This record gives sequence, structure tokens and C-alpha cells, in this order.
Amino acid sequence: MIRLKDFSYRYRGREDFALQSINLEIASGEFTLLTGPSGCGKSTLALAVAGVLFSQFDGEVEGTVAVAGMDVQEKSIYQIADVVGLVQQNPESQFCTLRVEDEIVFGLENRKYTREKIDSLLTWSLEMTGIEHLRGRDLGTLSGGEKQKVALASILASQPEVILFDEPTSNLDPPSTEEIFDVILNLQRETGLTVLVIEHKLDFLSRVKPRIIEMGMGCILEPDRKTYPAPEIKVKKPAFKGSTEHPLLEVKRLRLGYQNQSVLKEISFRLEPGEWVSLMGDNGSGKSTLLLSLLGLVEKSAGDVWVLGENVDQVPSSTLGKNVGLVFQNPDHQLFASTVWDEAVFGARNFKLEESEFTGFTRSLLERAGLGDRVKEHPYRLSYGEKRRLNLISVLSYKPDVLLLDEIFIGQDRENAEFLLTLLSEFVENGGSVIMVNHNPAYYPEVVSRIFFLAGGKLVVDAPLREAMQDLARIGMDAYLPGGGW
Repeated sequence: MIRLKDFSYRYRGREDFALQSINLEIASGEFTLLTGPSGCGKSTLALAVAGVLFSQFDGEVEGTVAVAGMDVQEKSIYQIADVVGLVQQNPESQFCTLRVEDEIVFGLENRKYTREKIDSLLTWSLEMTGIEHLRGRDLGTLSGGEKQKVALASILASQPEVILFDEPTSNLDPPSTEEIFDVILNLQRETGLTVLVIEHKLDFLSRVKPRIIEMGMGCILEPDRKTYPAPEIKVKKPAFKGSTEHPLLEVKRLRLGYQNQSVLKEISFRLEPGEWVSLMGDNGSGKSTLLLSLLGLVEKSAGDVWVLGENVDQVPSSTLGKNVGLVFQNPDHQLFASTVWDEAVFGARNFKLEESEFTGFTRSLLERAGLGDRVKEHPYRLSYGEKRRLNLISVLSYKPDVLLLDEIFIGQDRENAEFLLTLLSEFVENGGSVIMVNHNPAYYPEVVSRIFFLAGGKLVVDAPLREAMQDLARIGMDAYLPGGGW
């Protein structure tokens, strides 16, 4: 079904090949897992199989890519789309409309299906992905995880023979991750779909013993395998500070909603210097909204938020931002500069720091992040995972007191996740505080000091690590515990 023969690809302006001499065959109906470090070329390979690489990008090509007997370099993208569906890593990259229902039927209407068939496939894809309740929503009002489900539903509705999933669960909570993988597995079994999944959450797929292909930098590294070891995260645990008279953040009875729907209800907490909080909860529970509210970026209905003793209602967000660094869920939402270096120091320069205060520190961070030789490139040439690391470095460069991180580990392999955790540990050791939205329990047991869990708009768990894990077990949230499926 899929055949790459001596395939190499180099993006225009790059010295090195993103893919080098790839030879790969995937049989019809096969379930294949493609894994490897961030930036190794996994997404480029998926774009090549889907034909998008040749129609949307400019680069040097060697060798061939064929799907269902088609040479994808010789076919129009709409012809390939009848056979191959691609669920991209960033769901917003493939949205063409403004509403959930319109997005799912967009491809069906372009194929001129009958209204009856469109309605049937719409209903089926909504049910398969468990998002019937989102049918009438605007895409802009959805959480990152909800957007990911809509992107999946839009591809499922077209019923291709091959589906490529580029980290289809990166924004999803643990229960949704398991649901989506169940959907993929059931589809593959019932319809004989050929499935290629790019994924770092390997344990979720170990039960089906998929064919596993591991990539290095631009090449196939390992022979096919049937098992994969669970990742071990080893990071030096920071020495947490005790409570102080003046907290860095204080929230009292915060309430907030959108479009007449309540999102946050009576949220109250204090954040002390040197604390590291893991903020968890199901998709759509209000985690991203809570982070934005702490900088006054969304309008609240009631309550008060203080940052370093100042009420956020009385201080411009631009002023608060010097002390509170925010990393959005989507890395593309905060890329402003035309080179990696200018992006890394954008915040420090914007806050009028002297070059000597941040230049050496920032260069060191880029080197440690594996981006030292990419400083002259445009940030959009980076992989999704590399962009996430750049986002964090750009905030660390001006040394804020608090970090608000929305799913910082998206697109990160174990080694790079460990690197990010190390940076954050160093930040906390120096007296900074962190609130990070996090869906992967494997990343918090050894480092965080406290857990927040949102459900129904309320902060149902706010406790030190060990006590919080007992609370999560008590309320039936085992999927969020270490080993709970990860």
C-alpha cells in the first residue's frame, strides 16, 4: 500500500537532508507505529506519503513515494486525498472553516456527495470520536484537545484507505487518548484501513503489538519491532521552598465563562516562590482559560487575581508579562521573529534588558536544546517539538518569576522531555514558580510539588503531590496517576 524507494528530501535553503535514502514498505491493512526523536523527519515522511510535501513545499527530491500504486509526485493533491487522509500534528493547520459541523463536511461537500450521504458520514464521524456535543460549536471556542478530535473526525468522514496520524493525541487527556486509540484500532480492524501512527505515547499502543519503525535523524534506525520499553524520566528534583508572607500569585473566588457557559467556578489558590504545580483535567475543563486569566488575557465574571501583590485588573498584561512568562498550547501562536535567534531573545529585548544580561544565557539554552546550529533559520522551519523548546527558551531568556506553561511537552520524545524538565528544575531551584498544564503523569511524580485538578469548572484537587495522588484515586481519576495507561 505504501512504498518509499531510495527516497531523500531536502528543504530549500537547508544544507542537510530532512530524509535520507528511505526504503520502506507498508502492506495493505497493516498497523504501523513510527517513532523517533523530535526533529528526526517523522512529520516530513508523513507529508511525503500524503503528497503534501510536493504540493505545498519547495525542496530537492530523490527517489519515489507510491501509495496504492500511485506515484504521489505525479498526482494532484485531490486525487491523493481520495486514498490518503492526514491528521496533522497541529489541528489548526488543516482547518478550512469556522464551525465544527462545517469542518467535518468540508471534504464531503467538495466531493459532491449527496446530502443524505453527507449527513450520514457526519453523524458517524461525530459518534466515532465522541464529539456529538460539539457539533454546533465555533472552532475558535474549542480547547486544543477538542480541536484535535474535530481534525480526526473530518478525516474519518472521508473514509480513506490509508490514514496517517501525526501525534493524534498530543493535546488529549488520558481518557480521550485511550478513546482515540480505540477508535483507530476498531476502524483498522473493521475496515482493513492501512494505518501509520507517529506517536511518543508508546505504551498506549503496546497492547496491539503494532509494527514499530524507529527513525534517527533523517533515516530508518531500527529493524521492525513488536515491543517498546516504557520511558523512564530521570531529573534532579528541585528543593522546594516553604510558604512566604507574600505569594507570587493569589486567586480568590475566580469565575469566568464564554457564550453564556460557565468555565471556571469559584477558583481560589496561592502560589508561593519555588512551587511547581501540575495542572490537570479533562479536555475542555478550563485549564488554558485559567492560565490566561492569571495574566488578565481573558475577562473574568467575578473574583480577584493578584500577581506579585498587584491586582491584574489594574495592571496592563504587557507589564505583568515581564514577571509572568506564558507559553501557549500552540507553539505557532507565539512565534514573532524571522530567525530562531531573534525569536529566542524577542522577549528580553522587548522588556528592554541589556544584551549582556541575556545573550550568553540564551545561547547556552539554545545549544542545550539542540538548536545552536539553527539560529539563522526561520522558526517555522523547526519541527513542532523544536518550536516548543524555542517557546520556553524565549520566555526563560528574560528570567521571569513565574512560568505558565500550556502543554509544554507536546512533540517531545523522552530525551527532550527530560531536558525541559531539567530546565524547569533549575528555574524552580532559583526561586521561580511553575504552573504547567500537563496530561502525561509520567512527567510529574519526581519533580512537581503540588497538583491542581479541574473538573466541572471547579478545582476539585489542590494538594501536595502524594496527597493529591490519593485524592485522584479516590475520585476515580486513575488514568491521571503514574502507570495509569502511560
